[in-house]
Amino acid sequence: MSFLGFGADYEKAGSGISKNAPKKKPFFLFWEMYFGRFWKLIKLSLLTFVFCIPVVTIGPAIAGMTKVLRCYQLDKDTFIWHEFWKGFSQNWKKSLPAGLIDVAFGVSLICALNVYPAMAKAAAQSGGSGTIYYVLCVISVSFALTVLMMNFYAFPMIVATELSFKNIIKNSFFLTCLGLKKNIITLLILFLITAIIVVGTVVNLLTLILVPVWALSFMGFVVIFNSYPLIQKYVIDPFYAEKGQDNPEYDYLKPLDAEDAVFLDKGGEEAPIEGKKKKSKGRTIS
Repeated sequence: MSFLGFGADYEKAGSGISKNAPKKKPFFLFWEMYFGRFWKLIKLSLLTFVFCIPVVTIGPAIAGMTKVLRCYQLDKDTFIWHEFWKGFSQNWKKSLPAGLIDVAFGVSLICALNVYPAMAKAAAQSGGSGTIYYVLCVISVSFALTVLMMNFYAFPMIVATELSFKNIIKNSFFLTCLGLKKNIITLLILFLITAIIVVGTVVNLLTLILVPVWALSFMGFVVIFNSYPLIQKYVIDPFYAEKGQDNPEYDYLKPLDAEDAVFLDKGGEEAPIEGKKKKSKGRTIS
């Protein structure tokens, strides 16, 4: 018997893990992947925050972070700085306008949330109807949410494909519609994290430190985990299928050829190896 590994017999080998073992549920897989690279994601969050400080570089910084997170989504380890800088420098032409568009929409949304309700209130006080202003406010919020969900797909496609900016925007809109259920789940998680930070900041201003230390990479990982499989299915896989090739992103799932394999994988098949038996001492009669 052992508790949390204490008292376990590490000299006794088990039967291994079968390569045909059932796949884990997405919820458990997410946390396994996240905690497996927890400290790396903390570093990535800090790096992204630093590169976001000049507002104009927000887009390329998100592209750099997405480049690293894509590797983690594909279960590949990488050097954080090397992959981040590659995503930042090689994709700035597409990610820069994407980031500026996001900033513009963010500012427009803040203005809409302040202006339209005020105009509706003023109309009601003057004896008129403010309904039209509330309708315009709802339209503005709906449009902003759509743009936000399009970002779930735009930045991963920027770093993973050679599509033009126009096609990235078009595909992002279609994928947003196709993956609406997952997008809503992703939105709720992002809003929950934002609410926690906002409420925590009201109580203690030091809560803001969670943004650069944790929130950026965590929210990014939630987005890439939920959105990238859809990009693979509808964008990347069809591209390689048209060329008669397999998507190389799945290579890590393929077994090695017999000629290339150094060891034979017999996970789950080996007979357990018994540990050394301890010799019992005879009783001494005094």
